[in-house]
Amino acid sequence: MPVLELTKDELVVRLSAWEAVASVHRSIRIPLANVRGATADEGFRGRELGLRAPGTGLPGVLHAGTFYKDGDRQFVFIGPNTHPVVIELANEKWNRIVLGVEDARRTAAEVSSAVQR
Repeated sequence: MPVLELTKDELVVRLSAWEAVASVHRSIRIPLANVRGATADEGFRGRELGLRAPGTGLPGVLHAGTFYKDGDRQFVFIGPNTHPVVIELANEKWNRIVLGVEDARRTAAEVSSAVQR
């Protein structure tokens, strides 16, 4: 699963080699000033993600890559046995980043706390 790191001024998503291949993207760096907040969203899995380009999808198993729907662009990496955290962005190429993590509530709280510093 991708590793989310928070520095004093950046949110960093580190992808392993196979995650980078599946999502057709390298690790991601976002200035904290462009992060609006984060929420745990268990209902996200059931949503229609839209057009995937580029990326990989195995229904019910893996959603990885950039998805387009209704004018929004989002980077998604959700694998099996993970819980979605939705990170809302401003002034970035994506409107949001959605990651499958072990503890979505804790991760959302950590991101929100870092943004408020």
